[in-house]
Amino acid sequence: MKIITCITTFLLLSFAGGCAQEKGYNIEVHITGAETGATIDLNQYTATASLILDSLSLNSRRSVRFTGENPLPPGMYNIRVAQNINIDFFISAGAPQQFFISFDLQKGVSSLEVKGSPENELFAECLRYTDSIQQRGQALQQQIQLLGQNNPDAVASAMEQMQELFEAIKAKWATVQLLMPGSTLALYIKSIQEPEAPQQPDIPLLLLNRDSLMQAHYANYYKEHFFDNIDFSDERILNMPILVNLLDIYTTRVLPFDKNVLMERYDFIINKAKANRQVYEFIVRNRYDFFRSTTHPDLEQVAVHIAEKYVVEDSSQWTDKAFVFLMVEKVRMAHLNPIGSKAPNLKFQDPAGNHISIDDFQASYTVLYFYNPGCDLCALLTPELWKIYQKYSKKGLQVLAIYVDLNRDEWVSYITERKYTWINAWIPDENGKLFETYDLHAIPSIYLLDNKKNIILKDATIEQLSKKLEGIMVGD
Repeated sequence: MKIITCITTFLLLSFAGGCAQEKGYNIEVHITGAETGATIDLNQYTATASLILDSLSLNSRRSVRFTGENPLPPGMYNIRVAQNINIDFFISAGAPQQFFISFDLQKGVSSLEVKGSPENELFAECLRYTDSIQQRGQALQQQIQLLGQNNPDAVASAMEQMQELFEAIKAKWATVQLLMPGSTLALYIKSIQEPEAPQQPDIPLLLLNRDSLMQAHYANYYKEHFFDNIDFSDERILNMPILVNLLDIYTTRVLPFDKNVLMERYDFIINKAKANRQVYEFIVRNRYDFFRSTTHPDLEQVAVHIAEKYVVEDSSQWTDKAFVFLMVEKVRMAHLNPIGSKAPNLKFQDPAGNHISIDDFQASYTVLYFYNPGCDLCALLTPELWKIYQKYSKKGLQVLAIYVDLNRDEWVSYITERKYTWINAWIPDENGKLFETYDLHAIPSIYLLDNKKNIILKDATIEQLSKKLEGIMVGD
């Protein structure tokens, strides 16, 4: 379809839709190839999930009609028609919410049709166009594989055609953005676009390390500009399955594994998100949970940084006072037991019921190992810690393996079967006190103490523990 035809169609349908605007929503869906009685879901996207709003069974005409007295909020939605088959659509403020969707399970995307919603008609058109281009691209890829290295000119020509197809798709979606300014669809299209790096930097061709310098240049560009196409001021991005995925990719693939870099970059992102309070609070909560759930202690410090700076110090602006209270307590607990302080001397019981405490035994170094036999990660780390204990026990290393649950029979059976003869202990009556005193938000958790029971390592990984012991036990 030519651009001028698209514009004319858009204007006519927008005018017609505006005149006939009704209250609420009325979305009819027809699915060819599905069985009568099949369940069709209407789902609303959030930044973290897809929520079912309604479920209906296909009638004998293979149709369902989703209706509601109130309009759907602006955002991205989908119709789930079968396993792994979803039809996405968009709702914009003031746009018609009475429209028709048809889809053929056998023909797929090429059969998708929408009538009555200009925004979603354009979206369906672009999906069909993209699907046809991708099919041509697959044919070219097969051609390239067949040509191999025997016909470099033909391969080069096919690669050029592939690039042309890619540019054609970009142009098509760019046209939609021009036709639907301010729409939820336009916001979505912009949000999923990667930032395009400028032309190659002026690095001399003869430099031996030119490739690494080029890679560093582009890596730094993406670090700085990864979120250029995200409008943090628009809360509709919370009603699309985009933001969390981008944050995860940025954290795990774009940024280095360095707590200081992560803190600096998330300060930048969260401050940008202050343009919209809902977006700001969502990112703060989500990234706190993300870093808090990690098993690496350096990254847990990023969670504490976010909670302290953007919840505790900003507490007067948060309406969810229960969440603020929780974060204040979490930050307080995170600052418990700093390295160099004396480990709290809780009272434990061994498997025989005898009372013991951390100060009751002498050792050059003591590992406090908080674990549960049913924990998957514990199942991996416990045998590794046992190897470390066997290596250094004759040099003065002791392990106090503390069971954090309350099923005594399971615990005793486990340590007896595995023959773990280090000091085994638990707290049967005040288990909650253990979690509070040592801030055990995740297990396994490892502390290393010196001969005076002062903390040397806190929330350490097994690798950090091994490396530390290699250094301090050499002369022992």
